[in-house]
Amino acid sequence: RKSAFTFELRNNKMRIFPNPTTNYKLWFEYLVKADRDNPLQTQYSGSANVVSDYSNVPYDNMEYQYVNDVGKQWVRKYGFALTKELLGMVRSKYGSIPVPNAETTLDGDTLRGEAATEKEFLVTQLRENLEASSRKMMMEADGEEATRLQEKLQKVPLPIYIG
Repeated sequence: RKSAFTFELRNNKMRIFPNPTTNYKLWFEYLVKADRDNPLQTQYSGSANVVSDYSNVPYDNMEYQYVNDVGKQWVRKYGFALTKELLGMVRSKYGSIPVPNAETTLDGDTLRGEAATEKEFLVTQLRENLEASSRKMMMEADGEEATRLQEKLQKVPLPIYIG
């Protein structure tokens, strides 16, 4: 919902008008000048440490709660592959288990092979996504889009003025 109030900044002083007649809570977001040009700074309703894209991932240990949904899905898949690998190690340690009147073999090596394939695929996918979202690729895509737009605009007929 929108407020009926507005503000004015002059000489580092803020004036709110119309003057509030009762006690109101004032809430506003601001950005410090030094942080304004920081490419890693995202502007999501008060949470400055949100990772919203591959291009603004910091190079330190980040908290899982700040990773976006795409990143969380990748982490889940990779964690599942690690779990599968660990289960494969356990099952290969006990290759066969005696059961009454028979013996069953466990599929530890198969699980480990599947897990290795999945992990390799996920790392490759992550590298491709990071490469596709690099500044160079984004600038090339923007340049290609601008070129196509210019080609499209050249096909639009020019207006004729009769004067």
